Amino acid sequence: MFFSTVFRISNCARSSLWVLILCAGLALSGTLGAATVVLDPGHGGHDPGGIPRQRFIEKKLALDVAKRIAGRLRASGHKVVLTRASDVFVPLPRRVAIANQASPKAIFVSVHFNSAPNPDAHGIETYYYSERSARLTESIHRRVVAATGGDDRGVRRARFYVLRYNRRVATLVELGFLTNPREGARIGRSDAYCQKLANAVAEGIMAVVR
Repeated sequence: MFFSTVFRISNCARSSLWVLILCAGLALSGTLGAATVVLDPGHGGHDPGGIPRQRFIEKKLALDVAKRIAGRLRASGHKVVLTRASDVFVPLPRRVAIANQASPKAIFVSVHFNSAPNPDAHGIETYYYSERSARLTESIHRRVVAATGGDDRGVRRARFYVLRYNRRVATLVELGFLTNPREGARIGRSDAYCQKLANAVAEGIMAVVR
């Protein structure tokens, strides 16, 4: 009534306006206001990650994919901080401190690859601790599974240090098993596949971050 009385717009125009307002409201209701994305490549330095004698080294691939994610986010206008940008060891408390010292609206994404004594283990797992991090975690997980066709091992709640002590929205992604012969080779040997992983993670972030 306000629009029709004050602005004297037609019923058709009024309906269109309310549709636009509704769509905008729905878009905002599904987003997080993140000023910074903190990307945390797992392991590094003397800590290679994974299990002894595995063929592909987790610390190297986690850094590679994290840098690819950073590039995609920066190209879309997002501010990105890396907890490590080279092959150095960063203690867990320092990783968390970097996130906690960032903007209160920052989000934290820790990038990992899985390993298991059973070489048949394969697929994608994604973790969160705080319930407020569940939406981001689910968004990333869905897109990685869809983009890669990997086995969906689920979204899970876990007490990982970088999640439990993080005051920001935080998630940890396990982007496949390096100990699985097929999945490990795909990750370790294919730049195109690593870029596909990075794009999926970035799209999952951007779907809930404005």
